[in-house]
Amino acid sequence: MADITLRAAGQHDLELLWRFLAMAAYEPDAEAAKAVPFVGAHLVGWQRAGDFGFVAEDGASAVGAVWARQFAPAENPAFFIDWRTPEISIAVAAQVRGRGVGAMLLDAMIAEAARRGLDLTLNVRHDNPARRLYGRKGFQVIPGAEVPNRVGGTSLAMLLRTAH
Repeated sequence: MADITLRAAGQHDLELLWRFLAMAAYEPDAEAAKAVPFVGAHLVGWQRAGDFGFVAEDGASAVGAVWARQFAPAENPAFFIDWRTPEISIAVAAQVRGRGVGAMLLDAMIAEAARRGLDLTLNVRHDNPARRLYGRKGFQVIPGAEVPNRVGGTSLAMLLRTAH
């Protein structure tokens, strides 16, 4: 992974983040992701107070991204934990999956959350292979926090408590 670098995500990354959100939400492209309100909520208004994230790059090409958003209960997120536990979204380009990019992104996100005194949550489909990575990084499935997802499967809430 010597050729992969990470940098903080900023306002100028919005369109890039939409492309990665489409990947994370199993949508064909950014426009399709924007058209689904539940999906779009993860980026509409980026970079609002409390939004933070990272972009992984291989040279000049973005190959992955992770970002956090603190939802309010009134926004009807799939899972609301509390006001100190933002939900993260993460996606890695298909051509670099299995090369540690997701782990690098999660490590950066976990370190930043700990620095900010935050815990993290994520919403994952029950059959997503990345669920194993999340478990290795310390995320735990919240018992009883399963919901039907918009494509007919089940989504799970996973929670990571940072040392604060």
